[in-house]
Amino acid sequence: MKKIWIIAPFTDIYTLDIRDRFLYIANELSKNKNYEVHLFTSNFIHLKKEFINISIEDKYSFNVHLIHEKGYKKNISFSRALSHISFASNLMKKVKKMDKPNLIFCAYPMMTSAYLIGKYAKKNKIPFIIDIQDTWPESISSGINTDNILVKTLMLPFTIYANKIYKLADLVFGVSQTYANRAKVKGTLAKEFISVYIGAEGNKFDDIIKLKEKSKGEVWCIYIGTLSYSYDLLTLILTFHDLKETNPNIKLYILGDGPDFNILKNKAEELELLNKTVYLKGFLPYEEVVSYLKSSDIALNAIKGKALQTMTNKFGDFVSAGLPILNCCQMEEVKKIIEEKGLGMNYIPENSNSLKEAILFLLEHKDKMLEFSKNSKKFANEKFDRRKSYNIIFEKIKEILQ
Repeated sequence: MKKIWIIAPFTDIYTLDIRDRFLYIANELSKNKNYEVHLFTSNFIHLKKEFINISIEDKYSFNVHLIHEKGYKKNISFSRALSHISFASNLMKKVKKMDKPNLIFCAYPMMTSAYLIGKYAKKNKIPFIIDIQDTWPESISSGINTDNILVKTLMLPFTIYANKIYKLADLVFGVSQTYANRAKVKGTLAKEFISVYIGAEGNKFDDIIKLKEKSKGEVWCIYIGTLSYSYDLLTLILTFHDLKETNPNIKLYILGDGPDFNILKNKAEELELLNKTVYLKGFLPYEEVVSYLKSSDIALNAIKGKALQTMTNKFGDFVSAGLPILNCCQMEEVKKIIEEKGLGMNYIPENSNSLKEAILFLLEHKDKMLEFSKNSKKFANEKFDRRKSYNIIFEKIKEILQ
């Protein structure tokens, strides 16, 4: 029996679902009778800023270990750093009492836990795989609204620390090729840097789901996901304010929650758009999100110009729903895929006129909307259906354990 440890501090373990990337991987690996799978995750819910208050250890087909951390209220804060350190410390106390595994599959970030478990793996000659979900510290510094040289100077030690972590990996996966390539640092042990997009539950989109009721002639544009500084959401509201007089049938649906929810709601109210032209639906169950996506006409991948997000969860859901995408993410990998795969159009971030022109172009060229829609669905089947796209992860794990 081969023991596999999955270290993933940020999961949706509390949902008792397997949509989360690492829960899905753990669940699929546990189907192999030759594997004993252990998932280590935090008892603190990052999105909700609260602790798990239900018993979940026996709810999954794999072994679940909830690791305590202190918790925090703000994403960018000293208390968050302390919380992550407490998670890493408690994780190491836990694993040192357990039999050694045959392989460790580790999410990055967190930084401290990835570094300590990576050092543990090297000391004990255990294959160590890193799966990069975000490029810390780069994405943290981009989330601070400043170009202050002091911020860049303060981030330098963390960049060096990140490079030390990447050097420990024997194999690197990333949710985009951009992220995977970030681990190509001098002295790294890894020989392969493989992108595996986050993926979507293709079966959810294939199922017959009741569509939302729409008035005749309405066109729905949709954004889903986190409502925070990195996302160009205020531009969406301002753009739809400009559109409403000449195009009253165009509606904006924003699904998700985050620190900017009230800012967006207040702006929509101020412009007399709320629940007339702009609809903020908050956090919804995934089946509801799928229903809204399948009822929509245009997807908005609204990401600020300086943000470092690449192939996000929302991107996978957009293409799985077969939606044409209007994208302002400035990461070259994303822009190139939009253009070369014919998934939609790129527009200028934080520029209402650019977005407005893109929306009007699609409305005036329904043949292009249909073409983009077909291409999105095809791309989803090729790259975002995790029932197929995650096979490379399982194959590499099998190869290492042979």
